[in-house]
Amino acid sequence: EVDIAAEIGDGGAGMLKRIVTESVNGFLEPHRERRAQFEADLDYVKDVLHEGNRRMNEIANATLDEVREAMNMVY
Repeated sequence: EVDIAAEIGDGGAGMLKRIVTESVNGFLEPHRERRAQFEADLDYVKDVLHEGNRRMNEIANATLDEVREAMNMVY
């Protein structure tokens, strides 16, 4: 654990801003890299979305079938 106050010392708001910026950028870097990978392979992204949509439709249809059966609306 880093004592931020000691690290800032007399650096003031400018030093605090630098430390926070470095920390946030360090946290976001893996996410930015992953986003760049997705952006480079849009076919993969579309495939994932289509598969998720297909699975969601299966679940939704099964749920609707259960509701219809529970309401005696099965014809």
